[in-house]
Amino acid sequence: MAKASKILRKNADALAAGKYRIIANKGGTRSTKTWSLLQLMLYIATTQKVLVSVVSESMPHLRKGAMRDMERIIDNAHLVEDRDYKRNRTENTITFPNGGMVEFFSVDSYTKVHGAQRDYLFINECNNIEWEIYRQLAIRTSKVVFLDWNPRSAFWWDERLEGRGDSILIKSTYLDNPFLSASQIAEIESNKGDENWWRVYGLGENGSVEGLVYSRFRIVQNYPTAGKMRFFCLDFGFTNDPTAILKVTLQGGELWIDEVAYQVGMLNKDIAEALINAGATRNDNIVADSAEPKSIAEINAFSGLNLKATAKGAGSIVAGINAVRAYQLNVMSNALGTIEELRNYSWKKDINGNYLNVPVDKYNHALDALRYGVTTFLMARRNVNIPRMQIGRIC
Repeated sequence: MAKASKILRKNADALAAGKYRIIANKGGTRSTKTWSLLQLMLYIATTQKVLVSVVSESMPHLRKGAMRDMERIIDNAHLVEDRDYKRNRTENTITFPNGGMVEFFSVDSYTKVHGAQRDYLFINECNNIEWEIYRQLAIRTSKVVFLDWNPRSAFWWDERLEGRGDSILIKSTYLDNPFLSASQIAEIESNKGDENWWRVYGLGENGSVEGLVYSRFRIVQNYPTAGKMRFFCLDFGFTNDPTAILKVTLQGGELWIDEVAYQVGMLNKDIAEALINAGATRNDNIVADSAEPKSIAEINAFSGLNLKATAKGAGSIVAGINAVRAYQLNVMSNALGTIEELRNYSWKKDINGNYLNVPVDKYNHALDALRYGVTTFLMARRNVNIPRMQIGRIC
């Protein structure tokens, strides 16, 4: 609690006021809202004999986000395991000597959603869950509900909860974070030219759901064990952009997508190992960005696999997008990078606000890889009329 941000203090003050049932945090990227709320949850659990539930849309999302952040916060507080707290990694709980407990669970575990009562609830990125799930969690919370989200668009908070007398909204932006470096601030501010991105992630204001490239996607828990066809596809990155590797199966006329890798700093040897660990063999269809023929050759040499380069040409991006849009997309819940891209990949606008038939060159690493795979392995085989581009809405 030594490094207290402005947002932590605002939330602590709202809690101490004792008159708010819902304390909501709406803000842009790197505004400290999630970190600050986790610090507050730790303080509550170490000073009161209460149950605090930290909830998100999926366990992969929790593990890579709130649970990892909580571990760092505990380390920063110099708490020692088995002396200052006990961790149950099976149940995803942290218990303190005073009897306070923090538990982590996802809303895809309906037994927890409809389960026992808790004292405090923190829903991380609450705009990713349905209203009915929120309601079931809230009615089983005896004290205070905390929420946080990046406002990509209006959702049930705006429609049902904002303005209630027992709720308070705390807004935040990256300017509220005193711990950002000058280079991090410059990187965030370099996106001012992207109007919708800047409004949401820079200013922390509601964005628009219109203009998404892909609207027909859903998040699933199970990947098919068999299908009509399977392929792997990848888009190269390294320093700033992630390398994205996907495993895709065609089943029942729909695409099922698993994320093999989505990270920066991957060497060609790392990519080869990731493909092999995901079950790829020399007999599999594997395609990569044709811009890096040397990387493709090295990966094949490392692995014995048979990567091919995708074909490119005039109009290939939009043609490939329309080919992908012909399918229902089913995305595994652990494919966090792909899910984020699907929720943000959008069409450009002209100066009059009209959408152009050109996508914004952001949030498209995994989705470029998917496009390579579909155009290389499915487009020529699918005897259908690709639908004309229509501006999508988020699923």
